[in-house]
Amino acid sequence: MNRRAVYAGRFYPGFAGALSSQIESWIKSAEPKSTKEKTMALVVPHAGYMYSGAIAGRAFNEISGEEVDAFIILHPSHHAAGFDYSISPFDVYETPLGELQLDEECYAFFTEGRDGHKTWLRYHEQEHSMEVQLPLIKYFFPDAKVCAVMLGSQGYDNSLMIAEKIDALLRQTKRRIVVVASTDLSHYHHARKAERIDKLLAKKVQDGEMDELWELICDSEVEACGIGAILSVMALNKAWPQSKLQILEYTHSGEVSGDNSQVVGYLTARLYLEEE
Repeated sequence: MNRRAVYAGRFYPGFAGALSSQIESWIKSAEPKSTKEKTMALVVPHAGYMYSGAIAGRAFNEISGEEVDAFIILHPSHHAAGFDYSISPFDVYETPLGELQLDEECYAFFTEGRDGHKTWLRYHEQEHSMEVQLPLIKYFFPDAKVCAVMLGSQGYDNSLMIAEKIDALLRQTKRRIVVVASTDLSHYHHARKAERIDKLLAKKVQDGEMDELWELICDSEVEACGIGAILSVMALNKAWPQSKLQILEYTHSGEVSGDNSQVVGYLTARLYLEEE
C-alpha cells in the first residue's frame, strides 16, 4: 500500500529537479557535523518549505555524515484527537525524489498488542506534519526507512509513554534509528511576541526543564503544535544522561514573508551522543 505525496507542489516543489535545487540552495555553505557524534533525535518544523524548509534542511544536513538505518517521525495529528498514538501502515511513501520504505522493525514494535491501529488511515493520508519530512529524509538519507508515529494526544503522560517505548527500542536494536520530532512553535502573533515566547520555550528545552515547559504550555505562555514530540525528546535526554540536547536555529515566517504582524515560529534542535 502506497502513500501518495499529496502535498507535493503545495508545501514543497512537486518535481525532483526543482526540489533538489531548493534543498541544495539551503546547504551550499553548511557542513555536516563530525561523525563521532551519534544523533538520537532532531526537532524540526513542518510548515511549507518556503517558510521553514531552509532551517529544517540545515538540521538534516548537520547529521548527513552519519549512517542512519531508519527514522521514526513523531508528529502531531491536525485532523483528529482522542487517541494516544497511531502508526502509519503504508508500505511505501512516495516523494518527488523517489520512494521511501516502511521500517518493519519499528512498525512491529509500536503496533505489537494494539488493536485497530489502522483505524486512522485517512488521517495518515492527509497529515502534512509527517509528509513534509519525507523529501528531506530521501534527499539526505536515500536508503533509510521510515516509521510514522502520529500523536493524537499532546499530553505530558502520553509523551512520557512514547519516550519510554522509543527508549526501549533504541536499547534493544543494533540498528541506527533517529527520531524526527515534527513541530512548529507559536502561531499568528506579532513577531516581537513570537520571538519572546518561542525563545522562552527554547530555553526550557535547552535546560531540560520538562515540568516547567509543560506548565508554560498549560498556561498558554508558550505554544507548539507538536509539544508532545518535544517532550518525548526531552524525556529521552533524561533517560540517556550522557546525551546532549542542543538548540540549532530559530526563525519565523516573517523573516521570509516580510509580514511581521502574524508569524509562525520555527525551531530546530538535536539530541546526540558523543561517541568514544
